[in-house]
Amino acid sequence: MRRTSLVVTAVTLVAALVTGCATVAEKNTDQCEEAMQAQAEPALVSVTHLQTSPDGSTVTVSGMMEDQRNSTVVPAQAECQFKGKVLTGLHWLKPANLKAGR
Repeated sequence: MRRTSLVVTAVTLVAALVTGCATVAEKNTDQCEEAMQAQAEPALVSVTHLQTSPDGSTVTVSGMMEDQRNSTVVPAQAECQFKGKVLTGLHWLKPANLKAGR
């Protein structure tokens, strides 16, 4: 009986830890998407893919954005770095004009 309660306690602890990590990853994904939207000129049209590292420390957001220079919609991609839940950096991977300028 004692062994059963130890196993139940261990399983509960692991589940709580995994849930906590998922919450950080989800919050970081949302925060990265919002930061990318705030910097997109003039606007992020759609998000097509979100990729988050298991611990939530790196998030890559891919999508499409308006390009004012030639009135088209172009692929966009940004990567965010986090320390815990704090956004420590955002750099553009696409398009080239944002990659070079930010």
